[in-house]
Amino acid sequence: MAGQQFQYDDSGNTFFYFLTSFVGLIVIPATYYLWPRDQNAEQLRLKSLRKVHGRCLWYRLRLTKSQQSIVPTLKKAALLFGWAVFLLLAYKVSKLDREYQEYNPYEVLNLDPGASLSEIKKQYRVLSLKFHPDKGGDESTFMRIAKAYAALTNEQSRQNWETYGNPDGPGATSFGIALPAWIVDQKNSMLVLLVYGLAFMVILPVVVGTWWYRSIRYSGDQILINTTQLFMHFMYKTPNMNMKRLAMVLTAAFEFDPRSNKDATIRPTDNIEVPQLIRELGNINVKKKEPPFCYPYSLKARVLVLAHLARMDVSEELDEGRTLEKKLEEEMPEVEIDIDELLDVTSDDERATKLQVSLIDCYKPTGDFVRDLLARIRGMRKLSAPTKKGL
Repeated sequence: MAGQQFQYDDSGNTFFYFLTSFVGLIVIPATYYLWPRDQNAEQLRLKSLRKVHGRCLWYRLRLTKSQQSIVPTLKKAALLFGWAVFLLLAYKVSKLDREYQEYNPYEVLNLDPGASLSEIKKQYRVLSLKFHPDKGGDESTFMRIAKAYAALTNEQSRQNWETYGNPDGPGATSFGIALPAWIVDQKNSMLVLLVYGLAFMVILPVVVGTWWYRSIRYSGDQILINTTQLFMHFMYKTPNMNMKRLAMVLTAAFEFDPRSNKDATIRPTDNIEVPQLIRELGNINVKKKEPPFCYPYSLKARVLVLAHLARMDVSEELDEGRTLEKKLEEEMPEVEIDIDELLDVTSDDERATKLQVSLIDCYKPTGDFVRDLLARIRGMRKLSAPTKKGL
């Protein structure tokens, strides 16, 4: 049985074939899935919500953010760069010389295919006189001529050539590896080992670990799973949740906890400024010991939300916390809830009765809030027009 030989690409030609195919497998699907449309999914979603939420602050902020986003431009630039690399590699591959040529003894002897035996012998004598080593010719060229002559005149050699493409018979099976030869060069062994170690023992585990850690902490809507469980717990626990209780539950979200969100911070100055806001707001029970409402992060978030609703001025440091709340409000997906459908889904579970009541009670205060707001507006007749417009 013939042996096997593995050869790396000394010239680098086959490596370019591999690299072109690899880049093409990435660029073509990426263009189909990532090329920005005229209106992306976010803009279409906002367009569908315009009739209901068009005058809301969060809607205007989100619409402005989507229109000013540079992400589509960056995607286009990255994809165009990928296509430029792909086309450049394809052009280089098209210019590469074909290294493998099928062995043809007629070409070696400068004869036309099908030449007669007498013509073959005559041409061999002419070439032998010219290239024989004893006549000052090239030895390697003469060996090729002798091999070609034998392939056309010797029955066994001719049969081997017609069967295996080689007058000497079946040779060793050669496998080409489309990687540059310098990769296995002993001088570069430490560098190659270092790159492999960084790629597969450092970078890959870090990327997979980061993705896994994030995936087990966040739901599909990018909300902390602990926050979702907290909300569900209090929805079941409080069958008649009023607006005040609802604000307490919302501000207990773990997104406001520095241990769960690096953007949230607790500063020493909070011990001075937060109590001052509590005194100005009034009607905030700071002695409530029910966790997590008694935790500093929850109390601070609740005070900032109420201060924002009351249009109160806060210090710059506290305003950073309020900026976090606005950021979370912008990033949190808005969900349209069909109450009838939700009640049908949960009607088969006896425990869901409290959840149904809580959901309905969360919507009840909205009407009371609007009626109270209208009553306040009726008392604004003495205010100036610019003030009314600002309000």
